Amino acid sequence: MDTVKIHPFRKRIVHEQGRTNRGCLLGILLIIIVAYVGYKFGPLFMDDYQLRNAAIQIADYAGAGVLSETKYGTGRRLGEMEQIREAILLEALELQIPLIRDNIIAEKEAAYVLITIKYAVPISMPWGEMEWNFDYTVSN
Repeated sequence: MDTVKIHPFRKRIVHEQGRTNRGCLLGILLIIIVAYVGYKFGPLFMDDYQLRNAAIQIADYAGAGVLSETKYGTGRRLGEMEQIREAILLEALELQIPLIRDNIIAEKEAAYVLITIKYAVPISMPWGEMEWNFDYTVSN
């Protein structure tokens, strides 16, 4: 009589008899958590990244003295620092970032421009509301 050899993996499957693999459940749970965090925080970081890049461009244009001639120019007669603040506010409005004028500090000395931006974004989580704070300084 020939005996049939059963592969060890196959033997393991037969002996489980409907029990679930804890590693598989933990893996699925981890994937769900990562997807949820990406869904909640990903758009915030993308908007912040775009605002930061726009602020660097605005600082470059303001340092060169051509801010009013670019797409960030407001067309209104404002002081140079107010023009910078207005340009940042318009970009934040386009990105739907809750930024107010008082949280933008613009400084210029010769051709060097320094822009500080501070804002907080409310995020609703299953366990309650939290605030994500952004605070950075850009220069040309």
